[in-house]
Amino acid sequence: MKQIFLLVLILSVFTVDLSAQYTIEGIVTDESSNPLGYVNVFLQETLEGASSDEGGRFRFTTSASGTVTLSAMMLGYETYNQSLQLPVSSAVIIKMSTANVALNEVEIVASSYQLKGNSQWKQMNAVDLVTTGGSAGDLYNSIATLPGTQVVGESGRLFIRGGESREAQTYIDDMHVLNPYTSNGDESEPVRGRYSPFMFEGMSFSLGGYDPEYSQGLSSVLPLHTKDESPISKYGVNVSSVGLAGGGTKAFNTGSASVNLDYQNLGPYYKIVPDHREWITPYQKVSGSTQLRYEPTAASIIKLYGGYDYTYLKQRMDQYAFRLKENNLYLNSTYRNKLPEGYNLFAGAAFSYRDQNIHGALVADDLFAIKEWEIHLKTKIQKRFSGLFKLQAGIESMIRFYDTHYQDGPLLQRDINHSINAAFATGSLYFSDRLNLSVSSRAEYTTVNKEWNYTPRAVLNYSIKDIHLSAIAGRYTQLTDNEYMIRNFLLPSENCWHYIVGAYHQKKNRVYRLEAYYKQYDKLTWEKDDKLTALGDGYSKGIDLFFNDAELIKNFEYRIAYSLNYSERKYRDYPVKDVPQYATRHNASLSLKYDLSAIKSIIGITNRFASGRPYHNPDKAGFMNSTTPHYNSLDISWTFLANKKLIIYGSASNILGRKNIYNYTSSGTPMTTASRHFFYIGVFITLGGNTAYDVSNF
Repeated sequence: MKQIFLLVLILSVFTVDLSAQYTIEGIVTDESSNPLGYVNVFLQETLEGASSDEGGRFRFTTSASGTVTLSAMMLGYETYNQSLQLPVSSAVIIKMSTANVALNEVEIVASSYQLKGNSQWKQMNAVDLVTTGGSAGDLYNSIATLPGTQVVGESGRLFIRGGESREAQTYIDDMHVLNPYTSNGDESEPVRGRYSPFMFEGMSFSLGGYDPEYSQGLSSVLPLHTKDESPISKYGVNVSSVGLAGGGTKAFNTGSASVNLDYQNLGPYYKIVPDHREWITPYQKVSGSTQLRYEPTAASIIKLYGGYDYTYLKQRMDQYAFRLKENNLYLNSTYRNKLPEGYNLFAGAAFSYRDQNIHGALVADDLFAIKEWEIHLKTKIQKRFSGLFKLQAGIESMIRFYDTHYQDGPLLQRDINHSINAAFATGSLYFSDRLNLSVSSRAEYTTVNKEWNYTPRAVLNYSIKDIHLSAIAGRYTQLTDNEYMIRNFLLPSENCWHYIVGAYHQKKNRVYRLEAYYKQYDKLTWEKDDKLTALGDGYSKGIDLFFNDAELIKNFEYRIAYSLNYSERKYRDYPVKDVPQYATRHNASLSLKYDLSAIKSIIGITNRFASGRPYHNPDKAGFMNSTTPHYNSLDISWTFLANKKLIIYGSASNILGRKNIYNYTSSGTPMTTASRHFFYIGVFITLGGNTAYDVSNF
């Protein structure tokens, strides 16, 4: 670690941008030439830019050279792009057009956060995500600062509004991802997402009430959309405290090709920052990914994505060795075409595969293995028939296989092969520019239990001046967990009704949101007298508050999120209905971000708080009768653009060293993570092109 910090120090001191510094200045106006204030003006794929003042004027310096792309973004307006040849001899005039997507065309207001792209509700891009304090560049860790998420620090997965992590599903380009998280073989250590935020052009995080196009998520979905184009060729490498990576993108007239290779080894990190585990071979991961984009016509695009990773670790567990090996593969292919007469066609196919082997799972020399795969096929079509009505309809199939076996002398093996087949449709009615109604439904047949499910949903949006109100009611289903399904194929799908109301208000660069929700669960898998039944039920209700302010101080932004949740369940092996062990009553986060443009740095600070989690103390009467201490973690990050081809990024979690306790064993031993802190530092170097950011990703 000392060598890494020395390398960073040397690079920070001696890396000097020897190119000329150019000034870009101008004014931003609307279509009627009225000045627009608070517009974000920046050079694409750099940290260089500024916000326009109340008179629409902007000014900033850049170390770039040659041809650059100047962009301007503001809520309610189309993104503006203009090519410039540096140096610029005159003031730049930016005229922005009102967004052609009307406010009432946003599908869901309540419970939806558009994390990137043209959104009326909340914009975040990949840089916003990775510069969140303590995120260490992890997509899911950054999202966990939004309201509605619950802190489960030992997991690293998303837990939404009183729901388990399996109730939150991830989609890439509208195609399902079976295993979006890495594996580490230790339930007390948080996992990470497999995919970099820089891959995605759009991120639409739904806390509930989502479109029935997406399925198998009782609580929420996270649809991620890869970039349609990467017009700039770029190549680079990065060196970090956990490994090495490199890759790039080759752009051509009708598309692009990207590749990325990554090697992670926590051995050197643990020598500097040891944890309490006895490692034989510390965590290692080798991964590679590629994406091809091709535009056969101006109205169509074909995208192919593939990602593979191999994970290995071995550690001493009491008197025997624990060893994990895993292969994970994800392939995705999509086709989109704007047909004549206003039809939009989509077709996609995805393949997910995981093969995991654990030696020493329970005793020395035993073997626990899981092999699973999924083929997801989908096609849909959308058309706006008039200013009043829009319709989307589609069909899909998820073909799944799951096999598990345990061997300690005798072999115990179970497997299941089944499919989920569905048709879905959504109709949207626009009565006025302030009122719209969306009605949708999904008909689904699951072959494992020979069951039909119908899931209706209705969304009503209404605007009163600049306050936007919405209400959602919908039913969602999800097959029970694989470990229960292979024991009883006849278990029906678990059900959950969502009822959500929300209010949204934005004034300049301040966003206010308030939402209330109620979720009613039934047909949950419940084990009684060693028999699996569908007699479980439960509820989750609460309030989410969100405030985002980027106006108080220039170049400074802060975000406050708070969630109140009450939930109880009778499920799994719970003898009575009670609060789930992962659920917390209060969750809050405060995120601060300051753009020090003078030294080309972004500083991020995040503090996350959660009240104590319930647990069962056998020495007390009742069930789930005790509570852990509260959770608190103060995290920081620093992003430094040394020059246009060098970025230094650092992140540290729980810098105050609080001992967060997540549960207790039956003997009263507190369950904590192996290390209280995690430090990350990386140096990203561009080898070709004029881009910056995470140059080793797409």
